Amino acid sequence: MQELILEGCEDDLISISQRRDFAALKDDCDNTKRDELFREAVREQVEIEVYVPLRSTISKHLVYAWLNDDVEMKHKTKALSKKPQSFFRIHPEHRSPSEWKSVSTILKEGVGRSTLPCVKLRAIVDAAKEITKLDSEERSYVPEESFFDGKVVTKTKALGADDFLPIFIFCFVRADIERPSALCALLQTMCDPALLNGETGYYLASFYAAMTHIHELDLSEANDDLSIFMDTLVS
Repeated sequence: MQELILEGCEDDLISISQRRDFAALKDDCDNTKRDELFREAVREQVEIEVYVPLRSTISKHLVYAWLNDDVEMKHKTKALSKKPQSFFRIHPEHRSPSEWKSVSTILKEGVGRSTLPCVKLRAIVDAAKEITKLDSEERSYVPEESFFDGKVVTKTKALGADDFLPIFIFCFVRADIERPSALCALLQTMCDPALLNGETGYYLASFYAAMTHIHELDLSEANDDLSIFMDTLVS
């Protein structure tokens, strides 16, 4: 349906995009931003018209199908919620003084409490980008003692892909999202196929990975250095 609307209304959408209100698109030489805007707008409207009326029925089936998994996830996230960042093997240079609260809030509010799948997916991307932004703000520069007892400003280690997932898992736990297994199944089904090979698909895969690592964690064997938890990260 989305593709049919995009194809049938393309001329109208292009005409709208040329209005003065959309002047920000004037530097979009290859129309990439414009086309992304078209897809997002149409996708959201399709979900409002099609998904929302069926939401209750879809949710009922998903909740029932993933009930046992989500009961287990609830138990594990509660047990992990008080653990410090060191427990998740977050590199010392990337441990947040704010404990990534802004990221957890985006996940809790934007993913856990919004209605439309496309909005939830955008929130996952926003949360992932907030990790990089917050890490840069909090740790771009750190003071070190110099030989004359002054302060020398030095740059810290850049946030890499291997650093990202433990942080994302920590934020996932702190967000305490309701029924994450059912939610993940919904988002994997509802994600626009055109977005699966881009950043939305990448961060959705990270969201699924975070959930899977927590689900596979054996709390009875996990110890303070999280060796069992890390086994799931590298497997």
